[in-house]
Amino acid sequence: MTYLLIIALVLFSCLLLLAGFWTISSFIGVIIAWGVPYVPLSKYQLSLLKKNVKVSKDDKVVDLGCGDGRVLFTFEEMGVENLVGYEVNAWAYVISVLKKKIRRSKAKLYLKNFNPIDLSEYNIVFCYLLPYYLDKIEGKLKKELKPGAKVISFGFEFKNWKPVEIICTDQKNKRLNRIFVYKID
Repeated sequence: MTYLLIIALVLFSCLLLLAGFWTISSFIGVIIAWGVPYVPLSKYQLSLLKKNVKVSKDDKVVDLGCGDGRVLFTFEEMGVENLVGYEVNAWAYVISVLKKKIRRSKAKLYLKNFNPIDLSEYNIVFCYLLPYYLDKIEGKLKKELKPGAKVISFGFEFKNWKPVEIICTDQKNKRLNRIFVYKID
């Protein structure tokens, strides 16, 4: 009986430490990532993406700020074979690598800023970035992506671009859970 009590106390202590570590490390992760927040899409939001965005196995997809990789893994479930993600938040990147191993995913993940990366090989760019960052990458995407390439922005729109499609997935709050699809001319 004493052993069971000791094991229960050890497990409870580990859970408390893990919860505290998660909170502290998330905060540290934002600092390490130069103020870029790690805000993953929920399972519900991923289901909306899966239901409303069309992709094919031959697409070459890059996720700019891939966080823990959940969008890439969703696209992989949808049949896409060529997937790459860039993340600057070390904590989110570590989680993505662990998830990749568990899922046996073939997605390529990089702990790297995507700004110096040439994006011309991709025909689909996914991003879930704040408007400030969208403004900063607008020119890069226009310059590097080939005509016909799609840019999918979850939640926020590019200020100077006109989307070819706006998928509004929440009728109660039309600003929530919108997916903006753009096509490069």
